[in-house]
Amino acid sequence: MSDRNEYDGPPVNVPPPPGWRVESVALPSEPRPLPRQDHAAIDAAEQRARLVTHWITLVSVALMFTVLIIGLLNG
Repeated sequence: MSDRNEYDGPPVNVPPPPGWRVESVALPSEPRPLPRQDHAAIDAAEQRARLVTHWITLVSVALMFTVLIIGLLNG
């Protein structure tokens, strides 16, 4: 690095020796087959998750309004 405030550029690249190559390339094996899916069970689980989410949202909103009303009455 020099004392001046200029960019000297990237370091010098040293090329590999002539004839150099990667020894070998590993070839991946064939992908394995995926297991069968039970679409009815997946749909039932999604429906249960949606129901739980809706109930949690309903209870949270009711609690929020309860706290808001109590805060307005006491404030």
